[in-house]
Amino acid sequence: MWSKYLALALALSFAVPAHAEEFTHRSYKLPDGAFEITGEPARPKVLGINLSKDQAGQPVYVAPHFYWGVSDPVTIGITHDRGLCLTGEDGGCPRLYDDVGLGMLIGLSEARNHEVDLHLGVPILSFDPFTIGSKFGALVRINAGSLVALVFDPFLYVGFNRRDEGNREELVLPVWVYFQTSPSVAPFVGASAEGPLDDFAGHYRIPVEGGVVFEISNNADLGVVFRFNNLLGHDGGADGRELGLMARFRF
Repeated sequence: MWSKYLALALALSFAVPAHAEEFTHRSYKLPDGAFEITGEPARPKVLGINLSKDQAGQPVYVAPHFYWGVSDPVTIGITHDRGLCLTGEDGGCPRLYDDVGLGMLIGLSEARNHEVDLHLGVPILSFDPFTIGSKFGALVRINAGSLVALVFDPFLYVGFNRRDEGNREELVLPVWVYFQTSPSVAPFVGASAEGPLDDFAGHYRIPVEGGVVFEISNNADLGVVFRFNNLLGHDGGADGRELGLMARFRF
């Protein structure tokens, strides 16, 4: 089954852009009244296909985020980490749907060469057993000239319940570098350092990824991303892998 999703992702990645706006200078917040279906603002992955060793295609999941511009400086949304799992229990899905969250961006500073937003969230990591926490962070874009953007999305996760069972504090420090190689094409590379706050040095992970975003119109993007889940961290290696489809549709 996973091969069908791989073919779809690759086909969409070669779509011909129709009308583009620069990805490296676009605001992550929505205008007042706008609505968007996408992924995480910094890197909008909406579909993930596990390609790990001996687990290819298990699972496949769709995790859209739904954002609304409630005012010019404030965007709120419904978020997902895994969303809908499409491959069933035999394909690595304990349940069809088992997480949801609330997200918010609050603008602090913005110009053509930078953007700084508070990035807040209340994710429900599981419905059964019910597991909930909060995310506190910042979404930052810094432009280096007209063609390069550095994007940071660091946050601290704090578990509210089930703390004795591992739902505790976690620090996540991702960074991406986007290159606007043409008005409608933006390849990127990214990495992160992440792990439990109480023993970060002993359990940190360093995922590494690369991909490309195609801006097919002012209101739509498509793209692909390939990720090593823990290439360089503690006990890291190349066995854990994922292919993702990125998308953004604004209404």
